[in-house]
Amino acid sequence: MNIDPRCAVLHRRPLTLLALCLLALAGTGRAIAADVPYQYHVKLTPENSVVGNFPKEKKPILTVRSGATVRIDGGGGNRWGEQDAFEWIKANGITLDAAQTQAVKEIDRVVKETPRQADIKSGHLLVGPIAIEGAMPGDMLEVRIVQVTPRIPYGTVGGRNGRGGIPDEVPEPFNFVVGLDMARGIGRFAPGIEVPLAPFMGVMGVQPADSEGPNRRSGPPGAFGGNLDCKDLIAGTSLYLPVFQPGALFYTGDSHAAQGDGEVTVNAIETANTAVLQFVLHKNMPIKAPRGETPTHYMTFGLDPNLDKAMQMAIRETNGFLAEAKKLPFERAFALSSIAIDFRVTQVVDDTKGIHAMIPKYLFVNDKPPFWSKVSAGR
Repeated sequence: MNIDPRCAVLHRRPLTLLALCLLALAGTGRAIAADVPYQYHVKLTPENSVVGNFPKEKKPILTVRSGATVRIDGGGGNRWGEQDAFEWIKANGITLDAAQTQAVKEIDRVVKETPRQADIKSGHLLVGPIAIEGAMPGDMLEVRIVQVTPRIPYGTVGGRNGRGGIPDEVPEPFNFVVGLDMARGIGRFAPGIEVPLAPFMGVMGVQPADSEGPNRRSGPPGAFGGNLDCKDLIAGTSLYLPVFQPGALFYTGDSHAAQGDGEVTVNAIETANTAVLQFVLHKNMPIKAPRGETPTHYMTFGLDPNLDKAMQMAIRETNGFLAEAKKLPFERAFALSSIAIDFRVTQVVDDTKGIHAMIPKYLFVNDKPPFWSKVSAGR
């Protein structure tokens, strides 16, 4: 077996090194081959789920200490509409094994039985909230993405008039089924067209600030994270979120098997994933917006309904990160951003649009910080 060179240069505990190497293989078109250990298992049930929003009054479904690793069974991929789930699956030529059949039954039940808040009838199927002991406003929550694996052997991608990057140019709704070949790590989009799988959770966020209201919709992302739809937040990476409420109150959902930057139709390969996440609390480390980290890059985000303003926010967040972490004055930080940092369009379809900056770690030749080296960091 050839090991991706990204795995060879990192210092990890065995668990996280294994997860990262499995991810690297998946990202190059190979399958995720093994499960990783976890301490808690959150199953997909109506009691553990919400639809389309972050309800402030929902009690935590689980409370964990900093450093805990949690397996979360997610939903999604349910494009059967008014048709019976298994009739739709049969009509689309999809074959399920026993575990996948059980997953579809769970998703079908949860979509039908999960209580709705206010007038919110549809939207992302989310699991949460998970509380982290001791988390308070002014802290930062690190979400280490240990593993993400599709639970079902298909996903869908579609579009309709009024949505997506060209909302007035879609004459009729369309939807395509993408078969997931887990053994090869590819999605079968059409004859002769295969898409490498890189599963991730489109929504990862904490309970928003009170100013966002008691039932903040899950569609647009925000300072709390949420529907970032960032394809770079795959297994082996970390998402950093500001804490606004006691316990942080983390939610996840919107399972994706693969996505391009931009997510231009409003869909990735929409599926149902199981995510294994580790939660690390960093006390008294306030940040204003989400940040991320991969083995090779730091990440900052810009979010705004206007894409130009999202870009400006991403630049300012990058300048701020470089000033804080690398002690660069404004002019140096801004110049470095122009010559060495990539600003990518995360998505243009969630009302609040996204830009994420990819800051290469190799720029800082005398700074080789460990990544995921201490579970207890920040406690």
